[in-house]
Amino acid sequence: MDKLMMISQISLFDELPQDELEVLDEMSEMKPIKKGTVITSPENPIPALFLLKKGQVRLYRMNADGRQFTVDILVDGNIFGETSTLSLTDDQMYAEAMVDTYVCILGREQFEQYVESNPKIALKFINILSARLKDVYSISEKIALSDVKNRLLYLLLMLSEKTGKRQQDWQTIEMKLTHNDLANMIGSTRETTSAVISQLKKEGLLKKDPHFAIHAQRVKELLDVE
Repeated sequence: MDKLMMISQISLFDELPQDELEVLDEMSEMKPIKKGTVITSPENPIPALFLLKKGQVRLYRMNADGRQFTVDILVDGNIFGETSTLSLTDDQMYAEAMVDTYVCILGREQFEQYVESNPKIALKFINILSARLKDVYSISEKIALSDVKNRLLYLLLMLSEKTGKRQQDWQTIEMKLTHNDLANMIGSTRETTSAVISQLKKEGLLKKDPHFAIHAQRVKELLDVE
């Protein structure tokens, strides 16, 4: 896979001219990451920015009991990681590849030098951070105030909007997800999550063939979201 082509398709750099992309190409390291790999964690922090060209990455936190709380799901074109002055995550965040993934890695010093000479990149960072914070606040509110059914519906709706395709009334979720994966994402148990999934199927809100799909309009009405 051509690294320069990958960088040119990442949203942060979508307005850069060819010569600037070539500079970034020389600065960055392309790396394939296998599904299930924890890319960064509190125990293994990496002072770099990861440019997600192809794949899916889950950002999550973990409490003292080992229960996970998903903060965001990133798809093609997203950015995560941190440097000493710029951060899109925090030092308690885990980043895990949900599928086989390709990233370009920019080291701290190289990227910060580049930002200093390209202020438009810094402005794009502000926009990305603002959008990320909105996602975090929205997910946190739903997790804190909702029961398992609504938490699961909200997660599935978010994933369908990030990765899915609309097929009449149904919106697919183009991810390979087990019941245990979903349970971890909403801070529940696999048994409870499986029971809720069965209930949602009976209510005509969810189906699976082969990927999960939700009845988007009915789910939005139930959750009272636009």
